[in-house]
This record gives sequence, C-alpha cells and structure tokens, in this order.
Amino acid sequence: MSRFASRKQEIAGRFSQAASQYASYAALQAAIADALLEADISAGVVLDAGCGRGRESQLLSLRPGVEKVIALDMAPAMLAALPESEKIQPLLGDMEAIALPDACVDAVFSNFALQWCESPDTVAAEFSRVLKPDGRLLASVPGPQSLAALRASGLLHINEFAGTDVWAMALMQAGFADCDFVQKDFTLWFDSVPELLRALKGIGAGTTDTPRENHLLGRQWLQQVSVALEAQRQPQGLPLSYDVIFIIANRDDF
Repeated sequence: MSRFASRKQEIAGRFSQAASQYASYAALQAAIADALLEADISAGVVLDAGCGRGRESQLLSLRPGVEKVIALDMAPAMLAALPESEKIQPLLGDMEAIALPDACVDAVFSNFALQWCESPDTVAAEFSRVLKPDGRLLASVPGPQSLAALRASGLLHINEFAGTDVWAMALMQAGFADCDFVQKDFTLWFDSVPELLRALKGIGAGTTDTPRENHLLGRQWLQQVSVALEAQRQPQGLPLSYDVIFIIANRDDF
C-alpha cells in the first residue's frame, strides 16, 4: 500500500469515528457552508464532494432546479448518516479518483474538504473531468493562516494549507476559467483547552499531535499545550480560527 493510500485510509477511519458526534462540533463548518451556499447553484446534478453527514447535500437537494445530489465521501460512517432522500445518491470514494464518468454533473460543491487531498492539481483535474462544459465549481478551503494560534504553540501537528495562488494555478491548468477567490476569517471560541481539543477531534481533525521528536505524552503534553494555548486567550475565550478561501470557478467550454 502506498503512503498516500495509507494516509487516506487513516483519514477516512478518523472521520468515520467522528461521524456520530460530528454535527455537534461542526458549527464552524456549517457557518462556512452557509456562506458558500449564498452563491447561485441552479443546476441539474450536483456533486457534493466531501459531503460528511450530508447537511449541505440535503440543502442542495431542496434547491429549485436541482434534480439530484451525488454525496461523495471516503468515510462509510458519514455516508451511513446521510438524510434519507430520493434526490441524494451516496457515493463512497476519493475526490482525487472520482468513480463517475466524464462530463456527468452540472456543478461541484465542496465545503471544507479539499485540504484532505494530496494534490490540488489532481483534485482540480478530477472536478474538471466530471463537470459538464460550462459547469460550475463552488468550494471553500482553509487558507495558509488557518489555525495560526494552534500552530504557534509548536506542540500540535497542524498541516500547511495551500494559498489562492496554488489553487488558481491548479484550476486554470485543469481547464477552469473566471476563477473568483474571496477570503474571510471565521473563529469559534472555547472556554477551555480540553473543550477546544475535543472540538478538533469531534470534527475528525485530531491527529497524533504529540511531537515525535519530544515524545511528550499524556498529562505532560496536555499541560504544555494548555500553557501555550492559554497564552492565546482573549476576552471571548480560546480561539479556533480559520482563514477561509471561497472559490467560484467555471469549467471552460472546450
């Protein structure tokens, strides 16, 4: 098994474990999704890429003109929690290798899921492939300044997030035009460090955060994380902040 395939299986397993409690911790993702849903999606077939428990799939299915929503996720437990609807079709799989034919969907919607992909170029090419000519992509993804407070602690493993330049190049090379990027900040506030860490785990974002070079474990690690994060406390509480990139792009009519 390749390193990429192994990592994808680990991520899928993590999100499956989080599925039962995901909705209670996903307020930030829902707020970001609601902002993305303000864009026009008057289309026949919509692919919801990285659908999670299907909150947005259901909202999309209720839109006038939407005939079907293909709800794609790599976590089986997430798909098992999808709302029951004749207009929602579950699809287990990977956004970087979508099990759909060419030019079969009118729009691709993806809320806060692209960061789990290995390659912006690959996922952009797959979205372009499954979209019909003149099809539309609407996506949100964390930007480079996301989770800055957690990264500043030096004790939590926080992935690097691609910027608009990377996404713009990937989309243009994949055949998208009229790419529009808007960046907005979103923050959730927590009363305590354990509450913040539970929220990260609850949305499937928990990793083996203990630095391998230090081998800090258990209470010692939590104490150091707590001290570092408490230094970030503001009057509203402890911040969990994302620099969110909103993407709207149209596939060229080749």
